[in-house]
Amino acid sequence: MKLRYGLLVTLCAMPLSVYAEQSATAINEIPEAAVQASEPEIVTEQRIEQKADNMVEQAGFSTGSVVRSAITSSVENREPTDNLNVANTELNQLYFFTELRDMSGQTAKHRWEHEGKLMAEVEFNVKGPRWRVWSSKSFVPDLIGDWKVSVINGAGDVISEKIFIYETAAAKQAAEPEAPAMPTGFSEQH
Repeated sequence: MKLRYGLLVTLCAMPLSVYAEQSATAINEIPEAAVQASEPEIVTEQRIEQKADNMVEQAGFSTGSVVRSAITSSVENREPTDNLNVANTELNQLYFFTELRDMSGQTAKHRWEHEGKLMAEVEFNVKGPRWRVWSSKSFVPDLIGDWKVSVINGAGDVISEKIFIYETAAAKQAAEPEAPAMPTGFSEQH
């Protein structure tokens, strides 16, 4: 029993490439009487072997990170000109800017979703340790509502997302307070 437990701990601590070679040898070295006496432990080792066979090692892979992101009305000199949480129908194109770190040699995606429905995906090849990318989406007044743009790394994981509202220009104007009216008999002086 102690031999099986020690073997299990040793096998779990080995790198996958070493584990695959050594597990077959190690199991064959266990006396047959010990194998028959401990059926539940054999199942445990078989599960570990199955997991090891299904795992794919990605050498040098980093999930990466998003240092900055912005929904913006334009990008100039590789930088966003503004950072919008609400955009209106006066803007017929918006950009999603992101600065990526530690994703060199990988692929990243921008996924644009409107009210939970996939509208566009834009893929980028990241060619440096600090990489700025942006994608754009054309808008029409029918696309008002809640939007989400996600950054997806090479493993398919969402590593960042930005939420914004696209609304009619009239709705934005109605939400802005009007300037107070001047009382009668007074004039504005500069």
